[in-house]
This record gives sequence, C-alpha cells and structure tokens, in this order.
Amino acid sequence: MQKTKLTKAIALAVTGATLVVGATSANAAATTMYNTFTTAAASDTDGWTRIYDNGTTSPGVATGPESQGNKGTVVPWLGTVGGALPFDYTGSSHLNWALQLGSAGDTATISAADSLAKYGTAAEIDTGGGAWNDNGLTTAGVATATGPTGWKHQTDIGIIESDVSQFVTLNLTTLGNQSPTFSRFGVTVFDGIDTNTANYSHHGSWNAPGAATPKLFSASNPFGTVGLTNIGFSDNVDGINGYSFLAEAGKKYSIYLGGVGFSQWSAGVDGYALNVTTSAVPLPGAVWLFGTALAGFIGTRRRSHRTV
Repeated sequence: MQKTKLTKAIALAVTGATLVVGATSANAAATTMYNTFTTAAASDTDGWTRIYDNGTTSPGVATGPESQGNKGTVVPWLGTVGGALPFDYTGSSHLNWALQLGSAGDTATISAADSLAKYGTAAEIDTGGGAWNDNGLTTAGVATATGPTGWKHQTDIGIIESDVSQFVTLNLTTLGNQSPTFSRFGVTVFDGIDTNTANYSHHGSWNAPGAATPKLFSASNPFGTVGLTNIGFSDNVDGINGYSFLAEAGKKYSIYLGGVGFSQWSAGVDGYALNVTTSAVPLPGAVWLFGTALAGFIGTRRRSHRTV
C-alpha cells in the first residue's frame, strides 16, 4: 500500500516536473508581423485588413477600407506565410500588427523601423496622443461635456501569442515628432481576438466613463467586437513604466493602445515603438518543497538499501 502511494507520488512529481520544464523550454525566436495598409492622412484610421473589390460590397462606396471582415481583398501582411492575415484572423476591426513569442526571455520591438529592417517596408505604426484617452478639450481648448474620451480612429490594435506561459511586459515610446511630444500611453489587454464578421465602424468613442452612456475602461468588446474579454489596463505606460500580464501558452491576446491626455484623436499623431520583454513564471514554493522532500526520501531509501 505504501509502495503504491509512493509510486503515485513519484508519478505526480514527474508529471509536474515535465509541465514545468515544458513551460520554460527553448522555442523559436519572436516573430513580428505587420499590416501593409497605409493612409493618405495621419488622422485617418490605419490597419484595415481588407479593401473593397468593387462598389457592390457596400452600397454607394466603390473604394476604400472594408468594414466587414469577411468581404473584400485581404491586405498583404509582412512576416506571415504568403502575406496571409496573422493567426487566421477573421474579425472586422482594424488590426495593425501581430507578435509571436517563443521562450521566456524573448524580446521584440514593434515599430516602423523594425518592419523596414526585417522586411524592407516601413509599416504605418503610429497612434494619436489622445487615442486611448484624450485631454477632454475641444480643438478650441474648451472642456467637453463628457470629459476625456478615447477614440477608435487612432487606437492601434495588435495580437500577441506566446508559445509558453510567461509574463509579458509592454513599454511604449514615441518618435518625438510632435511639438511638444507626448510620452504617456494607455494599454488595454483583452483575452481573445475579434471574430465579428458583421459591419464594423471605426467612428466614435471608447474609454469614456463621463459619457451619457458610460464607456468604462474595464469594458469588454469596446469597439463592437466579438470574443474580447478585458483582463486589465494601464493609463501610465512609457519607456520606463511598463504594463505586464500573464500570457498563457497558445492563447491569443488583443492589445489596444494609444496616447493619453495629449490631444484629440485627429491631432498629435506620432509613430511609436512598442518594446516587449518576457520573463518566466516562477515555480510555486510548494513544488520546490515537494521536490526537496522527494529527493530526501529517495536518498533515505538508497541509504537503507545499502545497510540491509
């Protein structure tokens, strides 16, 4: 009976050790992926994943970005096989970049410079100084009735997937092309990716708790998407202050980011660099204690065997 219990304990220990090793084993290096859609003006929404084939997909509109994710010609991507959409993305919302992470300790940078260096084309990686939450003023400097409000137009959206369970930390910096420049970002992380294939509108606000119908920072699917569960956010991300979350192996996470408190969505647009670092999930103390006790027990058994 005691031998049976010991066998089960060892089996559990070995299984647990295998899971831990598997969660920190070496994997492929990080891969950055970029949408090649570009805009005519800085204040236009970028990141559209499809364009119209003709005027029949949307009455009265012959050309331009596709606002229904299952129609139109797919915009080629950089860093994916054959230029396909990353992670089999089928959603309607715009999507600017994607990132595949490997083992703990991987680092990556999302930026136009990274896109140019790796793929020979500089992707449009920029956002507005008030995209995540503006300064609560009109263009004339008068306070708005609803106070600070985020805007869909210039919010950038990305997807991150990790091969292993690990902590992911996000830091953001601008290129400094604004005068004065903005340096404070907001980041919201959602579990899942958009699967909506109905009409999508990039017009309007989000992150607006002061609106007549409050739009909370903690809301899921704030852009009318499907499948996004809000798991956390921060309104104080920059080159020093990061936002961290636990990325579970094989899960996809949507990252919504933009400037905070600098301007309205149509002004203060600047390029940015998203620096991503990772770290391993520490083993629970109980695992180490169990492993130590097990090793001691095995050592005792071996010593007993020698004295028999």
